[in-house]
Order: sequence, then structure tokens, then C-alpha cells
Amino acid sequence: VRHRQLAEALWAGLEALGLPCLAPPPHRLPTLTTVLVPEHLDEARVRATLRDRFNLEIGGGLGPLRGKAWRIGLMGAGATPANLLLLLSALETTLAAEGYPLQPGAAVAAAARVLG
Repeated sequence: VRHRQLAEALWAGLEALGLPCLAPPPHRLPTLTTVLVPEHLDEARVRATLRDRFNLEIGGGLGPLRGKAWRIGLMGAGATPANLLLLLSALETTLAAEGYPLQPGAAVAAAARVLG
């Protein structure tokens, strides 16, 4: 139940950013979300910024999705509402710095609505 709620909050936040998930809703896993990266973004640089500036690590795409997707895990003790909101806030900050058009605070607000 915890992982499902966190995943739904993540999905809502990603949607608010205009970042599509690879899998359609009925086929998504609560513990691992694959996000398609807009073509004009340097996906590795975004991951590096999240790691170096915010101490958050997300995975890159594998195989044919290398350079085209991020993998975001929600597992174990680190899967908490606070960590999820931190990730979405850091992602918003990083994407804005990369010139990605977004409404500041939209992802965090969307996730917070799901979390209640």
C-alpha cells in the first residue's frame, strides 16, 4: 500500500512536469518507474546534477532506452513521502536550470495532493 501510494504521487508529479512514463497506468510497477526524457534534455547531465547537488540517484535507461529514459526506484526504507517530495523538487530545480519549461512547484503540489 505504501509503495503504491508513493508511486501514484510520483506519477502525478511527473505528469505535472509533462514527463511521460514508458508503461501505461495498468502496467506500471509501484517500485520502479521508467520516465521518457524529452529529446532536447541531456539525461545524463540531469542525473549527475541530481546526484552531485542533491545526493539523489536515479538510473539511466538500459539497452534501446539508453540516453532516452530515467529509472526511478521507490523501494525500501528510502521510499518515504519526504524523499519523494525532495526528488520532485530537485527534479523541478534541475529541469528549470536546463531550460525545460515547467510551472515551479507543480510536481510537488500534484504529488502532495495524492499523499494527502
